Amino acid sequence: MLGSCLALAGCGGEAIADAAALDAASVVDVPDAGAGTHDAGTLDAGGTPSVHCALDPSCPELTIEGDPPAVSPFRGYGDPSLERDPTTGALWLSYSWLEAQVVGTADADLTVVTHLARSDDAGRTFTFVRAINATEVVDSPSGTGRGWWFHEVSTLARGADDWRLVTLDYLDPVGAGERAYLHFARTTAAEPTGLGDATERWLGVSSSLAPLTVRHDVASIAGLEDCAVLTEPALLHHEGTDYVAASCVVVDASGRHPERERIELLRETSDGLVRVGPLFDAADAAGLGVDRLEQLDLSIARDGTPIAIVTPIVDGGDPMHRGCVAYELEDLASARVRRDADGHAIPRVRITADGTVFGPGLCTYDATSESGVLLVITDFDLSISPPRLRFSLRATGIHP
Repeated sequence: MLGSCLALAGCGGEAIADAAALDAASVVDVPDAGAGTHDAGTLDAGGTPSVHCALDPSCPELTIEGDPPAVSPFRGYGDPSLERDPTTGALWLSYSWLEAQVVGTADADLTVVTHLARSDDAGRTFTFVRAINATEVVDSPSGTGRGWWFHEVSTLARGADDWRLVTLDYLDPVGAGERAYLHFARTTAAEPTGLGDATERWLGVSSSLAPLTVRHDVASIAGLEDCAVLTEPALLHHEGTDYVAASCVVVDASGRHPERERIELLRETSDGLVRVGPLFDAADAAGLGVDRLEQLDLSIARDGTPIAIVTPIVDGGDPMHRGCVAYELEDLASARVRRDADGHAIPRVRITADGTVFGPGLCTYDATSESGVLLVITDFDLSISPPRLRFSLRATGIHP
């Protein structure tokens, strides 16, 4: 979530209003883009259903009972991930909880941890259950300096036999400095309430993590050798297979190569992780008039179709993040996105929103949640002291 945000003087969010009640009337089904009409907004220039989420009660805020935002300029909720329990019918939501903290005389650090909440009313309201991890100052594994362990971009899934949750973890130095030791951490449990009890370093580039170790080395996965790091994980269990998607960042001695960056899909086997193929690349971003696509969420639409929801990003833009776009996945087993005869990915719906600086995006979806697509809106003002840095979850009511 904060890959771009952390370069700013500060970022964050807070709850802006009390939780708004969602009822069946607020839920809007968006037909396939090929249908040509819908009742959720307008059609953009390409004929895609387009909906706008405003920073007001028309796009109601979702708050978490028992887990108020931090009392700091940087606060709120981000990185939501929804998953339904097929046994109980409960909806589970993992999300980032944001806070600014200070150690000694150092400048304030923006810290991120993962929390878990539950809904027993089809996503109308959520109640805090537990913290999955914690942020604390530790000695660097290198033996030099100290830093905060960050845990962000959580993704939650119910597998065949257990629940699993993956986060992007990294060490952020106290005060100024570069993040290091980026990797995916995974926790599994028989029930969601057990998530966080035990966590492993699951996937990362071993050469950049020493002396830490990970179960799966990105460099050993055929087709990912050029990925300097994987970010923005997304889990999905579908038809007996466990998938994980992630953004591949390409950096070598000559610098970063955004033209080669893409969102890759992997599947888990008894022998480890295997690359399925790229879902989206730089050409797909260019087709939307943006620099890159990130923050993927994998889900199943109400019609049973696997879908991918991404956030378009304009580097240096205001806002940087431009909402969310949902695409149909024709075949997960081959990482095939629905495309036209010219190879252009065909959106099912595009959701824009209010939001400044960091901007709106970071969407998640579960077909059984009356919230529809959950979207994060940011409300920043860096011209005041302390700055206003607020993130909020918004229930769009849209079902792609």
